[in-house]
Amino acid sequence: MNIEEIILSIEQQISQSDKNTIIEFNEETLSYLNQENAIQLIRTFGSSLLIKLPPKEIAFFEWLKAEHGDIWVDLWETQDSEMKYIVSLSFLPLLLDPVRGFPICDLRSNNNYYFTPAHLIGNEITFFVEAVKERFLQKESLTIAQLLALEISMSPIDIWRFSYHHGLDIIAVKKAVEQLKEDSMLMHCMSHEELAEYVEFLY
Repeated sequence: MNIEEIILSIEQQISQSDKNTIIEFNEETLSYLNQENAIQLIRTFGSSLLIKLPPKEIAFFEWLKAEHGDIWVDLWETQDSEMKYIVSLSFLPLLLDPVRGFPICDLRSNNNYYFTPAHLIGNEITFFVEAVKERFLQKESLTIAQLLALEISMSPIDIWRFSYHHGLDIIAVKKAVEQLKEDSMLMHCMSHEELAEYVEFLY
């Protein structure tokens, strides 16, 4: 398999469709794709092309539906049943990340808990994160607040994805957010309007 074959396959699916094409990548294709050729697909077909979330993403959102139904409703309830878990091709690079994925960063009926490295603030934050990294590399125990700060420093993440990946209770994670805020190490933009300027995931 190569990127040219993937492009040809998508072109064939588009030409054979009599309506808006929804591309579903199989596991073989997903395991081949990397950030570079995912961006190549976006540049080739544009952000208007729709794709179905991969199985790992659907599993996460089904967990979210069962455990945090109000957040799931905020994200997906307004979508027609046939369009649930259908997103723009622009999200493909994020979907390839083994931990992160489709970002929960545009909630309208709930507070957002999506953090980027730019949300880590304060004079001590660099020292703090470096100390946490060292503890992590030495396989020493970390508090939830330390682990969350480390994850945020590496790449944007929301607390539900963080909770799911690490098997942590969401209440404990929210307490960790409050601890980092009280320590003046984390800026929390709760509304989607405030958060919009920090969200960069489209190519």
